[in-house]
Amino acid sequence: MDLEIDDLVAGLCTRIGMLMEDASVDALTIGAISVDERKEALWRIDNAIRHMQTIVAAARALVGYAAGQLPAAEPSE
Repeated sequence: MDLEIDDLVAGLCTRIGMLMEDASVDALTIGAISVDERKEALWRIDNAIRHMQTIVAAARALVGYAAGQLPAAEPSE
């Protein structure tokens, strides 16, 4: 991969890590909050997961583009 794509993929993965970190607070404190707060926390967790899925898809597309192929749905063994 060229350096620009490497940097883009690294940036996307960094963003995924940030989203995971933010979501982990909600996930780890879910038992200590009210039912209404749980609904909001679960929405935030779900939203973070959806964002991560989108970012992963973008990173896969960049990796596939750099390799001259479309990214596979699953890594090949």
